[in-house]
Amino acid sequence: MGNPHPEFGRMIEALAERIGPARIVVDDASRELYGQDISGDAHAVTAVIRPAEVAHLVETVRFARDQDFVVVPRGGGMSYSGGYVCQRPRTLCLDMAAMGEVLDVNTEDMIVTVQAGCTWQALHEALKPHGVRTPFWGTLSGIHATVGGSLSQNALFWGSGRHGTAADSVVGFEIVLADGRVLRTGAAARAGATPFFRHYGPDLTGLFTCDSGALGIKSTATLKLLPAADARAGVSFAFADHAGLFRAMSRVSRAGLAESCFAFDPTLQAQRMKRESLTRDLRTLGHAVAAESSVFGALKTGARVAAAGRRFLPDEGYSAHFMVEERTQAAAHDAADRIRGIARDAGGEEVENTIPTVTRAHPFGPLNSMIGPSGERWLPVHGLLPHSRAVAAYEAVLALLERNHAACADHGIVHGALFTYADTDCFVIEPVFYWPDRLNALHRRTVEGSVLRRTTDFAENRAARAEVLRLRAEVIDTLHAFGAVHLQIGRLYPFARDLAAEPREVLRAVKRELDPEGRMNPGALGL
Repeated sequence: MGNPHPEFGRMIEALAERIGPARIVVDDASRELYGQDISGDAHAVTAVIRPAEVAHLVETVRFARDQDFVVVPRGGGMSYSGGYVCQRPRTLCLDMAAMGEVLDVNTEDMIVTVQAGCTWQALHEALKPHGVRTPFWGTLSGIHATVGGSLSQNALFWGSGRHGTAADSVVGFEIVLADGRVLRTGAAARAGATPFFRHYGPDLTGLFTCDSGALGIKSTATLKLLPAADARAGVSFAFADHAGLFRAMSRVSRAGLAESCFAFDPTLQAQRMKRESLTRDLRTLGHAVAAESSVFGALKTGARVAAAGRRFLPDEGYSAHFMVEERTQAAAHDAADRIRGIARDAGGEEVENTIPTVTRAHPFGPLNSMIGPSGERWLPVHGLLPHSRAVAAYEAVLALLERNHAACADHGIVHGALFTYADTDCFVIEPVFYWPDRLNALHRRTVEGSVLRRTTDFAENRAARAEVLRLRAEVIDTLHAFGAVHLQIGRLYPFARDLAAEPREVLRAVKRELDPEGRMNPGALGL
């Protein structure tokens, strides 16, 4: 356990007697690390608690109630919205990594139950031998990002093109409430039932999704299963402008043709080409070749991707990358051909499908992209919009950034944008910022050492950081003017502020009922 904070030493030792000293970490470096996120928000926690079972969670929240602490859950630590960064002085951070097991794979009832600290990569690997997957099956940060964290913050990427967000794949939870009671949702709310179905009466499962841990602590989650699709195809197109890109992506989204899709603006396209080393290209090519189901297909994939090298995208313009997965190769080819027709009608030009090929073959790579190619700080912001408003919203963001061109140039700030969609009804715009600034402990813990050694060790740059935070706030306001909503609400997005009075009061009443003393991640969601 180490030496606890002198002010709280005896109290923390009392908790150690309940859950074991190995479950508590109090050294200064850990307390600092677990109190910061990617954004740079930071406030050292009092202690890091590492529960290994639900009984440890129950004891910890009861201890917090009795000794006047607050409790903040942390998954993989990949938040950029202050989801687990609490400014309160008596904060216990729940590091859920030790609760990372896949508890039950039920291919008869087509559900899987995991502990909340299970990573998406671990779940994906555990399901592979069974020939199944969850509908949404992870984020690009899934080597660290956890199922519980993604369900608390909500998330997009793998499988989102057809199956929506992480919250759309869950059927039930086991939740530890602020007083130590354990609540089960979905069909498991009925005594003696298993968590095979979500909508048994009012949707209690939905209540605890996207809550940033403000309503309770997730102990386990049960998710749906689908048969894994073996037939795949990747399609990539370049576009001269964002209007054609958005038109193509929205049509593909509405038609439900791709399992996953992402697109780059010219800046992010150039960043990707700069950051990837030849060694990494060869490594990901190996994964792509291995993923082919036939020797002939593997040879064709390897030869095609290798021949394209780094010249498969134009120097300027936008690009979109679609990943198709179907039960048969004929169906995959048909969907890919339909995507090609849509993209060409929108003014796109087909390019080598290197990016979707290697990305899908290696879905949970190292998180080196959380810094810029030369070691710059990176910070994203996003908005979810209806398709009909996406072009106008993005053009408003571009106008905002153009008005701030001089300020960005003065501070060395570079901005770009990533685009994706969820299911048939949601377009996602994610502007990102890069600027020269010192990396924090979380960056240095997460990014591969071989990458860090090749980057610049920038000095602390508070002026540039403040400018980025100002621009981020203005981007949020700009997107809100077009009706945007958000994932990863945390403490960044003005969720409670922007709700109409009636739903805001209902949520506050729920918070008061479940957490009357405000001990569960206070400040999250603006509650």
